[in-house]
Amino acid sequence: MLGSLGQNLIYLVDTSFIGRIGEIELGASAIGGIYYFLLFNIGYAMNIGMQVMVARRKGEGKQSSIGEVLDHQLRLIVLLGAAEFILMQYLSGGILAAIIDSKEVLEKTNTFLHYRSYGILFGLLNSCFMSFFIGIGNTRVTVWTTGVMVTMNILFLYCLVFGNWGFPAMGIGGAGLASAIAEATVTLVFILFFIVKKFRKDYHLFQFAKVKFNLIISMLNLSTPLIFQQIISVGSWWLFFISIEHLGEHSLAISNLVRSIYTFYGIPVWALASTVNAMTSNLIGQGRHADVIPLIRRVANISIGFAALFSFFINFFPALMLSVYTNDQVLILDSVPTLRTLTLAIVLFSIAILTIFAVSGTGATKVSLLIEVIAIVMYVAYTLIAAVVLHWSLPAIWLAESLYWLVTFLMCGWYLKNGKWMEKKL
Repeated sequence: MLGSLGQNLIYLVDTSFIGRIGEIELGASAIGGIYYFLLFNIGYAMNIGMQVMVARRKGEGKQSSIGEVLDHQLRLIVLLGAAEFILMQYLSGGILAAIIDSKEVLEKTNTFLHYRSYGILFGLLNSCFMSFFIGIGNTRVTVWTTGVMVTMNILFLYCLVFGNWGFPAMGIGGAGLASAIAEATVTLVFILFFIVKKFRKDYHLFQFAKVKFNLIISMLNLSTPLIFQQIISVGSWWLFFISIEHLGEHSLAISNLVRSIYTFYGIPVWALASTVNAMTSNLIGQGRHADVIPLIRRVANISIGFAALFSFFINFFPALMLSVYTNDQVLILDSVPTLRTLTLAIVLFSIAILTIFAVSGTGATKVSLLIEVIAIVMYVAYTLIAAVVLHWSLPAIWLAESLYWLVTFLMCGWYLKNGKWMEKKL
């Protein structure tokens, strides 16, 4: 769970600071943050593919071959990070200008992304290292990386957003730069951890021997469906907020607050899902296919517990939760109905996310992609009809989340029960 904080924690802390600047900045951070998250998740998907392969090698007892998997992944991640940095610095402005109505929101979004781009490579490297540790079943390093992430991000947000301790008051740009600095510092912690501990020797890490193109092809074959899955998933989320932006800056600000709380709830559940992904692959590597479904059920009991607890708080103490991100009482009051709409989505999400990660953990990444496409098509269709055509209320538009997770759960459940995944080889 600590490891899953990463990008989510950065977003949550950023929102709590930006929410005290103004509604325009709050809306811009939503669009800019999801745009960044979309690019980040391309590398995240590649790392999940690597994680599946590492966990399978671990389950098979082939520890010496894990190092070359990580080494080849690092080569790919560095290339991707460089390309995405160029995209964010030089091309994003034109892309955003074509789809954002408000000039004020556009200006603030571009400012945020300009500074946020300096952290993209470090964020991808951190994700890669974390996937390695999850794959081998050793996540103690997350205690240190999370502590550093929290401390550095809050420290520089305090200095750069409001101009404290002699630093310039950069506003939303300071939030982007503070997050980039926090990510770079975490990368240094990972490197120190590798140097001090014996993982390099045990897993033959960082030898960077001759490139094996057949291994790269195998890794890309495994991760490419996951990449497209993340693109359409986060991309549809971004489209959702673009649709909200056309309803006005106030609606966009409300949606960003609701998304912040939704993201906070997702931290433990995404962690459980990532664990299911790695353990599914590990169990299959051991030949214990019959234990996969019981694993999902046991983790689902924990996940549903989180859903019940969180649903209680958002229904009985919504204003208290929203006040973490803004001190604007009108904005808080107007956000409560939309926040309560999340109750159904949270319950469905707590189960569906486990099943989609389990499907990809079996190695059937093309199947998980197909499921994602079908669910996204229905999600986007509902969003466009509700927001653009019928102009429904914000709570009604947010019901798209419930529809998405319901469709995902039904299809994943059918596939896992079908049993054909037991024949999948890596």
